[in-house]
Amino acid sequence: MAPNHLLRNLLTESGWTGQKLADHTNRLGAEAGLRLRYDRTGVAHWLTGRCPRPPVPELVAEAFTRRLGRRVTAAATGLERGATTAPPRWRTDVTAELTNLCRDGAATRRALSGCVYSLAALSVPGWADLASIAGAECPAEDTGKVERSELDAAKAMLELFSTADLSFGGGYVRPALARYLHTTIAPWLRWGAAPAVRADLFVTAAQLCYLCGFLCFDDELHGIAQRYYLIAARLSRAAGDALHYAISLRALSVQARMLGHRTAAVDLATTAARALPRSAPALTRAFLIGQVAAAEAAANDQRHAVIHLRAAENHLDHSRDTVSPVGTYHPAALSHHHAAVRACLGERPAAVSALTRSLRCRPPCERRARAITLARLAELHLDAGELDRACQTWNQFLDDYSHLRSQRADTALGTLRARLRPHLAYPPALSVTHKAAEVSLAKAA
Repeated sequence: MAPNHLLRNLLTESGWTGQKLADHTNRLGAEAGLRLRYDRTGVAHWLTGRCPRPPVPELVAEAFTRRLGRRVTAAATGLERGATTAPPRWRTDVTAELTNLCRDGAATRRALSGCVYSLAALSVPGWADLASIAGAECPAEDTGKVERSELDAAKAMLELFSTADLSFGGGYVRPALARYLHTTIAPWLRWGAAPAVRADLFVTAAQLCYLCGFLCFDDELHGIAQRYYLIAARLSRAAGDALHYAISLRALSVQARMLGHRTAAVDLATTAARALPRSAPALTRAFLIGQVAAAEAAANDQRHAVIHLRAAENHLDHSRDTVSPVGTYHPAALSHHHAAVRACLGERPAAVSALTRSLRCRPPCERRARAITLARLAELHLDAGELDRACQTWNQFLDDYSHLRSQRADTALGTLRARLRPHLAYPPALSVTHKAAEVSLAKAA
């Protein structure tokens, strides 16, 4: 075996030791749903020319990408034999990419683990810049023709999947939606259609991909969620729809913020807001600008975060739009943005008030959002030393949790147990912990 000089050079450029690279690789593996236990010995083997199994080369490449601030491919690490350079994302056949993605996306959670979230993939063009990028054709085939009736059916399925997700979580809905995309929507994208129907079909497909991305996000499958969001953006571009392109970029911003990539989150949220056409509804403007505020607060830009939060509130006040299965916004969502901003600014009482207001305004059907909000509110109560209120709030969370299949909710349950462990001598804390164990056993049965 020949020594891996490419990896050695990257280590030198990054200033990392072998152990440091191993630590970052393990951390990215956890982000992708994998349990890796590499150490400096493993990296030493790589330097001698050994290649780890996929997706480890991709994880190593992503680690260096984040460290060096430039794109590093798996081939550039010397850990992937026979690697080929992928074609530019915005010039490939988007329908073929969707077909391949949702074929895998219908698999089990275990099979989906290992799809790597890429910081380099977040370098997306603004809407105006897309005009200079030659997009791949989406050729129609003679196998069939999409009529308005098929399109109406797809929109009805979008409503159905969205409603089920709100009430029961992404884990129940994701496999079914991925299969629907693979067996029905992806083939329709290649069928013939009248121009108006074809454009509307691509928008509806973008909405379904956006929703599938969110279901993966809810299941903490961040690599595949990112790919669905990017396909949603590309389908919106193919339809010539700037509004849904902006909504897809907003989703990427939310994900980046949740994963700690603050600068990328601000850039994506800002690009999304700028992509909105002048005719965009006030509700959608509030939806996007609220995310700009949340991203800026996470990046410690207090002044602009407060300005944009007020702007989102103003747009929502002037909205007369109806609720949509994708990109909806209402007072509960705005209050949740208020809480995110105030928490980042260290204003815990204001964050608690905002989350309480969000719960009061939250539509009854949005069980998963209510559960996540309750879990966050309980943590803030405990941070303030209010153990009784934290226990009461976590008790409410468990009432909703029993109906959900959501990895985010599972993570919140793990946080509940960890945070209450030092307080088990206190009867209310012990009671909530016992209830959590009972609910978990009942769900596993």
